[in-house]
Amino acid sequence: MPRPHWSVLVFGDSWAEYMYPTWAQVLGRRLGATVHSFAQAGSMCADLRSQAQRAITSPQVSKAPGGLLPAETLVVVHTCGNDFIMKMAEAFMGGGLGSMFGGGNISGMATPEMLQPNPGVREVVVIKEFLETMHRAGARNFLVSGVPIFLDMPVFNMAMPVITAMVNSGKLEALGVSPGDPPRLAVEVQAIALHDLWEEMVQEFNGKHSESTCVFFDEVAALERLRLSFGPAVFDRSMWDFSMFHPTAWGHEQLAIEAHKVSTEKFPGLREPSPTTPPTSAPATSSPTFSAASGYSASSGTSEVKADGAKKMTVHIRNVKGDVAFEVLCDPSWTTSRFREKALEKAPSGFADSGCVCVFAMKGKFLAESQTETLEQMGVQDGTQLIAVVKPRSSSMR
Repeated sequence: MPRPHWSVLVFGDSWAEYMYPTWAQVLGRRLGATVHSFAQAGSMCADLRSQAQRAITSPQVSKAPGGLLPAETLVVVHTCGNDFIMKMAEAFMGGGLGSMFGGGNISGMATPEMLQPNPGVREVVVIKEFLETMHRAGARNFLVSGVPIFLDMPVFNMAMPVITAMVNSGKLEALGVSPGDPPRLAVEVQAIALHDLWEEMVQEFNGKHSESTCVFFDEVAALERLRLSFGPAVFDRSMWDFSMFHPTAWGHEQLAIEAHKVSTEKFPGLREPSPTTPPTSAPATSSPTFSAASGYSASSGTSEVKADGAKKMTVHIRNVKGDVAFEVLCDPSWTTSRFREKALEKAPSGFADSGCVCVFAMKGKFLAESQTETLEQMGVQDGTQLIAVVKPRSSSMR
C-alpha cells in the first residue's frame, strides 16, 4: 500500500548507502514512502552524529508545524560494520595476515577488540545518543539493524585462518576459548553478544519512550533465513559482490523483503490492514509469555526462596542458532559444573550427545570452569540469559 506521506530517513554505512540501492532504501520504495539517505559508504559509528545533524537541518526532509519531524517518519540505521572490520584489520595487519601465507608472527599481534569480552559497548553509547537526538527532533519510529557478523559471508573465510592461529596460541583465553577449540566458537559467541547488546539497547529505548516504537532488525537471522530458503549454493553465489562483504543488488532486495515484513508487523502506522479480524478470547489457562526476540519464556524477575531460606534463580538458556530455548532453576552458589549437570537434565533430547560437551557464554565470554567460583560471583543473576555452545569433548576445558 503506497504511503506517500511517510518519509524513510536512512543512516549508517555502506550497507545503507552503496553503488546501487541498499535494503534500507529498497524498504522505503516497498513502503511507497519518500526516501532520504544520509548514510555514507565507509562511515564509522561516530559519523552518526554528523549524519543526524544533516538530516535535521535538511530542507528536503519534511517537517511538521514547529519544525519537528512528522510522526510519519521512519528512521533506519545500519552501522558498526566498518568499526569492527577496522578493529580486526588492524590486528591482522600487525602480523595476522602474514601467518595466512606462511609467515608472520601471530604471538606478537594484539587481540582485536572484536574478539575481546563484551564487544560493542562503546558503539552502543553512540547509537543511543543518535536515537535520542532523532527523538528530540520529532522521530518516533526507529528500525535499528544488527551488525552483519555472519560466518557464511566470504570475508570470514579469509579471517578464519588468523582466528584459528589466535585460538591455538591462547590469545582468546579471555573469551574462554582455548587451544583446540573450533575457531568459529569465538566469532559465534561474539556475534551473539552483539545481538543481545543491540536488543537490550532497543528495549531500553522503548522503556524510556513509551510513545515511540524502536524495532531491532536482526540482520544475521534474516541472512540465515534467506540462506535456508534459497539453499546454500544459490545464496552463496548470488548474495555477495566482489568485496566479499557487501550484498549484491539482488541480496539487498532479499534483505529489504525481510525488513519490510518486520516493519509492517511492528510499526503501528505501517501495518497492513487485515482482511478479517479474528475474535479474541482469553486463554483457558495461565502460561508463561514467550518472547520471540529472546527465545525464552519471560519470568517474573523475582527469585524463588525455598522453605529452608535458600535462594533460587531462573536462568534462561538458548543455543547459538536460537531454535532451542529452555529455563533452569538453580542456586546462585552453584559452580559452572553443577549448573551444567542441571542444564543438561532440562535440555531437550539430543541437545548434546556423549561425544560433545556443553559450555555457556554470557556477554561474549564463556563462564569459567572454576571449582570454587559461583554463578553469582561470575555475574549470573535471576533472569540472566546464557548461550549454550556444544563443542567436541576433545577440546580442552577451562
